[in-house]
Amino acid sequence: MNDPLEQRMLDAVRGSALDTTAAGAAAAFRERAGDPDALARVEGRAFTGVARALAARHDAARFLANRPVLVDRLAKSGADSLRVRSDELRHWRFEDGGEDLEAALDAVRLLRREETLFATCLQLAGWADLDAFSGFLSLLAETITQRCLELARGDATTLPFSVIAMGKIGGREFTHESDLDLLFLYEGGAATVAAASRVGQRLVTYLSTMTGAGIAYSVDARLRPSGGQGMLVTSQAAFEAYQRNDAQTWEHVAMLRARPIAGNLAATADALDRVRADVRAAHPPPWPELAEMRARVEAERAAPEGSISLKTGPGGTMDIDFLAGGAMLERGEVPMPALPSVPALLRAACGADADGLLEAYALLRRAEASVRWLAGRAVEAIEADQLDATAELTEPGLSGEVFATQLRDARTQIRASYDRVISAASIAAVAGG
Repeated sequence: MNDPLEQRMLDAVRGSALDTTAAGAAAAFRERAGDPDALARVEGRAFTGVARALAARHDAARFLANRPVLVDRLAKSGADSLRVRSDELRHWRFEDGGEDLEAALDAVRLLRREETLFATCLQLAGWADLDAFSGFLSLLAETITQRCLELARGDATTLPFSVIAMGKIGGREFTHESDLDLLFLYEGGAATVAAASRVGQRLVTYLSTMTGAGIAYSVDARLRPSGGQGMLVTSQAAFEAYQRNDAQTWEHVAMLRARPIAGNLAATADALDRVRADVRAAHPPPWPELAEMRARVEAERAAPEGSISLKTGPGGTMDIDFLAGGAMLERGEVPMPALPSVPALLRAACGADADGLLEAYALLRRAEASVRWLAGRAVEAIEADQLDATAELTEPGLSGEVFATQLRDARTQIRASYDRVISAASIAAVAGG
């Protein structure tokens, strides 16, 4: 073998399910790189993370080949690099410099791709656990949303407009290819709604439109009171009234994981706290309605035969989503956690009784991150031909057979807890008590 990069790639993943794709990753990098030997500067665990990431995704190898500054960052990376980069993102300032809108949109897309690959390499090097990795991807999505809101506002800088994150981004549990579940609120009457609508429409466009650098994120705004119909933006007063008087239980569960990420942060956070307190104090038992909704989703979105469902199938992460939200509605006196993640909600309601269940949930989330990186899209199940590689990305040296058993056991545990709670109509049954 004459190619030293190919040899290093093969050595880094030898004996794993990725060793058949490592040579292709090296070839993809060399094909595009201005300096074919650039990765020689990346060594040790950092190179292992890079090799695993690129062997799983050859498009990532081609992208990295055109980003010499990112190669330099990886060469200098270590166990603390993701924390340091997170601190930098919290104070990130985009360079305006007279750039036009297209250039500005390309800049946020390139930032998303660069930082996602950086975080993935560190995570696959063993330098970032699931919470740190998801937290970083969530912070990145928030930073980009804030920038796109600046662009969408234009001269309307005083417009009282807020972006509320829900779902995975709300709880900072973002992963590869996650949608941005967003809700747009404004304050004011008829004189404000037209301007707010324009900002909301531009924001969705700036985040999700394809440019030469790709898209930033897919946006799902269907959790607004009108669903997929009607206005994209909602007045804050109308949102609060809807949640108190008309929203269904599943909408209350979704609202529990809401968090403002751009715009009028403090005022919107206070409003969310008020409406959540009112809803939880007066909510009837949530379990019958949640069980009906969960059964409908399971029937409509069942995974194909032979695949391992991670989200919507029996024992998938959606069971935990509903348990966490239902528990906080049932136990309305329990204080809301500062960050409304699914684990935080379930621990707030159940304490140590939730520990075993959340270990199973974490395994499914790690598997989801791995298979989505491998597939390059938002899949919710692992197909048979993806099992070995997904296992390797989730835990080095883990066989597909053992991994399948672990996932089956985790889903069985989650579904058993879910069934107990639904049968008893109380979260007290979550741990069998």
